This record gives sequence, C-alpha cells and structure tokens, in this order.
Amino acid sequence: MQDVVLDRIQNGIWREGELIPTESTLATELGCARATVNRAMQALAETGVIERRRKVGTRVAAHPRVQLVRSLLRRELEAAGHSYGYRLLSCTEVEPPQEVAQAMLLRSGEPLLFNRALFLANGAPYCCEERWTNSFAAPGMNADVLAEMSACEWLLGHVPLNRASLSIGVAVADIRFIAPALAIPEGQPVLRLERLEWLNNMPVSLSRRYFPPEHRLEAEM
Repeated sequence: MQDVVLDRIQNGIWREGELIPTESTLATELGCARATVNRAMQALAETGVIERRRKVGTRVAAHPRVQLVRSLLRRELEAAGHSYGYRLLSCTEVEPPQEVAQAMLLRSGEPLLFNRALFLANGAPYCCEERWTNSFAAPGMNADVLAEMSACEWLLGHVPLNRASLSIGVAVADIRFIAPALAIPEGQPVLRLERLEWLNNMPVSLSRRYFPPEHRLEAEM
C-alpha cells in the first residue's frame, strides 16, 4: 500500500499540496481493508511524505521528495534485510580536480562544496560517496545541513534537478578515503557509480559512490 502512494506521488499523479482520495475510496479502488490503508497512511505521515488533518483530509507534503528518496533507499536496504544509516565524514569548500572542474563547466580557480559521506546497512558500511556541488546552484547546502541528511536527499528536496548522466566503472580503494570508509584493504577493486546532475544547462552536483567488491548492481529495464 505504501508503495502505491509513493509511486503516485513520485510520478506526479498526486502533486505537492494536493488532497489525495479518502481512505475508503482507496480501499475500494485497491481492494483492501480500510484499516490497511489507514496504517499505510499513518506510516507515511510519520516520515513527512503526506500531511493529515482532521476535517480537512490528507494531502501530499509541500516538499515530499526528500522523504521519498529516503524511503526508496530504506526499501532497497530493507529488501535485503538491512536498516538504512547515513554519516557525514567531511565537508569543505575546495578547488576541484581538473576533470571535475571541466565536467562542472567551471572557470579556473572556482571553488565547489566538497563532502564525503558514508551510507550504512545495519550499522556496517554499505557504500561511501564523495560529491562536488555548485553552491551558486544549491544555496543553503552546508555542513550543518549535510550532518542531518545526505546531499542527494537535500538536493532533491530543494533544487528542481531535471536531468542527469550516469557512468559505471571500477576504482581502487585508496587509503585516504575508500579503504577506511568501507573497511576494506587498500588496493581492492570497488564498483564506482558517477552521476552528474543538472538544472537546465547548469551542472549542479557531481557524485561518485563506491561499493565493496561483493555489491550487486540491479536495475529494472
């Protein structure tokens, strides 16, 4: 039931701030008990995806994308029997490497906000991430914000990203970041997912996520 609601919000069938059908209407449409719908709605309200008010009804939260992304990450981990966790490791403003500056269409010497983070499954390392973000395109993102939620979640909740490119490759666990973050030996091969996100013609953020060798990447076509 929760998946049905999330899918309809994420696909724009129910938009931000819009009232959604009543519990009895959804129960009839989906062929389930009203109590089942009520439990699902209560769980989504607790995560902030929807807002429930007596005598008014249930509506999509004004900025539900953060909670949607978090729910999708949690569902991915829970499907494997794990719980989701996140930890900010560092955050600072830096002049990026040349290849990052080129991908982000920067002039020489322009800084980006650079952060490193760790995602956890049952408290153990699941993947680690390094990310460069254009502060001009993402005003308000800072270390205090990223201490509470991942950059991915914050961007999807605050910046209307409208296109992205993804590349998949292999990297080597270095002693400076990947090896200690994932608790694996230095020099071990890891899966690398690189994603460049845009707002119209402006690159907003470039991220690189690293997964342990045993990680399986699955996607529906």
